[in-house]
Amino acid sequence: MHSLDQLYAFVSVYERHSYSAAGRELNKDRTTVRELVKAYEDILGFELFTIIGRKAVPTERATQLYPQAKLVLRQNRKLLEFGNAMFQEPKTQLKLGYDIDFPVDFITELERRCLSFFPQVRVQWIETHRDNALKQVSERELDLAILPAIGGISPRYPLIFKHLGYISYGLYVGAKSPLAQRAAFTIEDAQLEVQYLSFNNMNSDGMIQAFSSHTRAVSSHTLLVKMLKNEGWALLPVPLGEYYAKKQLLKKLPTPLLANDVKMPFSLFHPIGDEQQATTKALVAWCSELAKSYFS
Repeated sequence: MHSLDQLYAFVSVYERHSYSAAGRELNKDRTTVRELVKAYEDILGFELFTIIGRKAVPTERATQLYPQAKLVLRQNRKLLEFGNAMFQEPKTQLKLGYDIDFPVDFITELERRCLSFFPQVRVQWIETHRDNALKQVSERELDLAILPAIGGISPRYPLIFKHLGYISYGLYVGAKSPLAQRAAFTIEDAQLEVQYLSFNNMNSDGMIQAFSSHTRAVSSHTLLVKMLKNEGWALLPVPLGEYYAKKQLLKKLPTPLLANDVKMPFSLFHPIGDEQQATTKALVAWCSELAKSYFS
């Protein structure tokens, strides 16, 4: 029967192609790591690595085994996190992260419910960026975060996530800018005209990227809308864009680049084991309820 130490050694050598590098990661010497892998090979009855030069090259069987071993280690980590969370005291303060593009009326409804059901709990709503937020959630610096999702069922960090829905993005320009008079927005326009982009989208791997050769990053929707007044274009969440379109500040343009609006998935993330906390349990339930009506 294999041990967790053997699995950790195998996975680390597989990912780093080196017994020495694996030893540094696991805080073990090279010989110990090699012995752990050798013992695992004896249990399996086949070799996992061949040495070519200075690299430990995985065999075909090792490549087939790796994702299963990785899954076992991830589940073990979740079990440890869950067990540790059982001894936590009830929360008296919540730090909740959200992406700048997530609808503010969804957030304000969550705040209203927090005030109603947990008036004694202090809540901080923190505008944040996906990569930073996921790390902070896994390290319990954030209690929960609502962020863009980029696909896959295994987040980079150990945490729990739940898909909420898709936010539509459309192409908007200033209502009185020269671009607003165009019948359609072409690929040449997208490449040559100034594009405004939020810092969050600029620094993420999501669907909203820099397309123009002249891109400017802005940290505020309010400032971005003011900048669009004179020139440039932006892909904005449709609820936000239509809010300003009704105020005659923005105009949504049709474009042959998009048959339909771009749709960005958003998910809720929280630390493993926190679903036992009354506050987290309530927030997850509220988000699920609101998402069914908001994103239907």
